[in-house]
Amino acid sequence: MAPSRIALQLYTIRELAMKDMAEALRAVAGIGYRAVELAGFGGLAPPGLKALLEQLDLHALGAHIPYEQWLSDPEAALDDLNVIGCDYAVVPSLPEGLWDGAGAISSSAATLNRWGELCRARGLTFAYHNHAAEFEASHGSTTWQALTGSTDPELVKLELDAYWARFAGVDPIELLGVHAGRIPLLHVKDMAGDATRADRPLGDGVMPWAEILEAAEAAGVGSFIVEQDDPQDPLRDSATSLRHLSGLGVNGP
Repeated sequence: MAPSRIALQLYTIRELAMKDMAEALRAVAGIGYRAVELAGFGGLAPPGLKALLEQLDLHALGAHIPYEQWLSDPEAALDDLNVIGCDYAVVPSLPEGLWDGAGAISSSAATLNRWGELCRARGLTFAYHNHAAEFEASHGSTTWQALTGSTDPELVKLELDAYWARFAGVDPIELLGVHAGRIPLLHVKDMAGDATRADRPLGDGVMPWAEILEAAEAAGVGSFIVEQDDPQDPLRDSATSLRHLSGLGVNGP
């Protein structure tokens, strides 16, 4: 199977996945996705999940591992990803207090570097996923600047969420240029043009996706991961985003 550059973050369809992971993955494959990013295993053991993915011709590009699991037993979590056949292990967020001051930043950066080392030893790539809070000013800088400046770019890659950057008032195109070569994964969802700025399927909002994707290609982004935090219809919205990405020339399934 040729690798797909488009994946679906299964958090988008979390209610269906928690109810019946097999049904959820069959629906995702039926839409046309060939890759997913996991957000939990839906109650399945890693060998069973791997077999189901193979049956459906789906690749588990990576997985979001909650911060608490990174703290408690990262080796076991990474062993599971190896069984499933993932490429990336992602920390979806850090508690904001871990970036409160120079000492906390230094300690957190060392922790992220250590997790990156653990991933590298298992043939996985470690990445950090942002929300909006990372771009708030703090101690003359931002958490994002502290994160990217205090961690080893070879150990800590970035899974840039373009929507949350834009939500925080930061241009994702600029971020892609600044961090070219360090962003293998780009989370993509659109933004409503009204005062809510709610997340929308790609093409149903105001973000300039043709320009963002052009910048992403120039920056070396390898995979585009569709995600919505609050979809109106999870499967329909996921299908809409896939069509829009494919229509913009991303080599999908």
